[in-house]
Amino acid sequence: MGLIQLTIDGRPVQAEPGTKILKAALDAGIFIPNLCYIPEAELPFGGCRLCYVHVEGRGPVTSCTQPVRDGMVVYTQTSEVERLRRTAYKLFIAYHHLDCKSCWKNKQCDLQKLASKVKVKLKRPDDFRDLPTEWLPLDTSNPCLVYDPNRCILCGKCVWVCTDKNGQPFIDFAYRGYATRMRLLCDEPRLEAICSPCGRCVRVCPTAALQATEKMASAVPAVQCVE
Repeated sequence: MGLIQLTIDGRPVQAEPGTKILKAALDAGIFIPNLCYIPEAELPFGGCRLCYVHVEGRGPVTSCTQPVRDGMVVYTQTSEVERLRRTAYKLFIAYHHLDCKSCWKNKQCDLQKLASKVKVKLKRPDDFRDLPTEWLPLDTSNPCLVYDPNRCILCGKCVWVCTDKNGQPFIDFAYRGYATRMRLLCDEPRLEAICSPCGRCVRVCPTAALQATEKMASAVPAVQCVE
């Protein structure tokens, strides 16, 4: 089967059959905001909702989950698409503790970098002032990692890279709704081994939610240790 021919923002783009719109756009140099996208993942998570685009004849879709089609016409900057992205982004920062200047990942945080891209100021939005923002305790149960739920955006990237390496995740989602958190599962009796320090989850985390301990940093020098 030949390449799929589509148009993104008026530009002709070619992509392999089965390619998702987001990958086709990024490969063509067309930026679409995203926080949970992992190029290697066969089944996209589609959780951040920042990669909305408008597909002619269909309307807004998450570009990381929609495969390209021949003749498809895609727009990445319509007013409706931008509104949806702003709403999704505001929900992230409504729960996120915005003490950026004191954060160890200041100016390296993907959530921080996307503020201007989605045209939202990096401050607690008035739309969601009533949402709870209590400080949650750090999870230090894993000797290699520290998990800070106050900075986590539940993008799921750590779960995917851990599962990809180990066949089962040592990090996974826990609880539901507003109480959803990531949980370090190294102490679960059903697991036959504890997390070994590879650093992939720390490297892929878009915020400062996962930090390496000295044990991981000594085994994986490329990973920054944060005390």
